[in-house]
Amino acid sequence: MRVNTVFTINYIVAFIFAAVFIIMPAFGLEMMGLNPEGAAPIYARGWGAFILGVSALAFFSRNLSKSEGRRAVLLSLFFSYIFLVIYNIYQNFIAGIPINLMFVLLYIVHIGFAALYGYFLFGSPREIDV
Repeated sequence: MRVNTVFTINYIVAFIFAAVFIIMPAFGLEMMGLNPEGAAPIYARGWGAFILGVSALAFFSRNLSKSEGRRAVLLSLFFSYIFLVIYNIYQNFIAGIPINLMFVLLYIVHIGFAALYGYFLFGSPREIDV
């Protein structure tokens, strides 16, 4: 698999999640087992805006040539997904939000992208060498 393919898959998946949280925040919150009342939809739209930014970063990075810029994008996305896994662990095991199908999906997506970006950063230097 090439890094361009991972960027393409990432921007599509991130765009879908962003659209749900921006357009239908109550639905997205309910899918995660969170209460969609009060200010929660405002926060969900903020999550959606951030996820849309990740989607844009992946979209505009997919055709970058091998460079330090592409390496910086890979590092940024790698650490973003690592931090998201830690955040999900916090939500499920410290904040007490029960694990449901949506969280399982989030763990799969976040760990998957972290592993793929880690592979291109540390296991496949031919993809990112200058």
